[in-house]
Amino acid sequence: MLATQLVYLIFSFLIYSFDQNPVGTIKVNRHYIDKTEVLNIHWSEYIYHRSQGLDSADAQKLYPNGSNHWYSQPANRFEPIVLITYEQALDYCAWRSKVVSERVGKKVTFRLPTPTEWKAIAEELIATDLKQIEEESEKIKKLSSKKSSPYILIAEENPKARVYHFFNNVTEMTLEKGIAMGSNNHELLNNTSTLTNNLIKYNDPHPYLGFKMHCRNRIKQNVRIYNNCCT
Repeated sequence: MLATQLVYLIFSFLIYSFDQNPVGTIKVNRHYIDKTEVLNIHWSEYIYHRSQGLDSADAQKLYPNGSNHWYSQPANRFEPIVLITYEQALDYCAWRSKVVSERVGKKVTFRLPTPTEWKAIAEELIATDLKQIEEESEKIKKLSSKKSSPYILIAEENPKARVYHFFNNVTEMTLEKGIAMGSNNHELLNNTSTLTNNLIKYNDPHPYLGFKMHCRNRIKQNVRIYNNCCT
C-alpha cells in the first residue's frame, strides 16, 4: 500500500500558477469551493503525511471507518472519501491549510462551508450550471442501471473548471456539526432528491457522507505544491 501511495505522490507533484483560485477550487460568486469532493487519493496522501511521527494508536485515528475497505484500492482512488467523522474532516482541513500555507508563504485557510454558504453556492450553481447538474444526474442513473450493486459513487479524475457533484454523489458535511447539505446518489436513485433545501442530520460516519472544502483566501504566486493536498 505504501509503495502505491508513493507512486501517486510522484505523479501528483506539479507546479501551479495561482492567479486567483487556491488550487483545486473554483470561485462561485464570492466563495472558493473545491471542484470535487475530497477523494480517496487525497485521504491516502493525508494519512501518509499526517501519520509521520505519530504512534500507532494516534495514526489509526486517521483512517476511515473499518467498513470502508475500498478507499485505498487503486480503482477507487478518484471516488469521494466516505465513512469518516466530522472530527476527521476538520483535521484534514487543518492539515491542508498548513501544507498550502507553508508552500505559498501566506496563510490560507480551508474549512467546511457553513450551511448558509452551502445554500448560497447551491443557488448560484442552479442559476448558472443547471444543464450540467441535470446531465450529472442522468449519468448516475444510467450507470446505476448497468451495475449489480445498488451502491454507487462517481469518480472524477481530471476535473475541469466547474463544481462537480454538488447535488449528488455524497451529501456534504458543513461546519455545523451533525448538519450536512445536498443530495446523494441513494436519494437520487430513489427519487427523493432535492436541491437547495436538502438538509440532513447525522451522528455517525455514513457511506453517502463526504465533504468539500471552502476557502476565501486569494493566492497570487507561482509555487510547487502537491496536487492531492488541494483536491
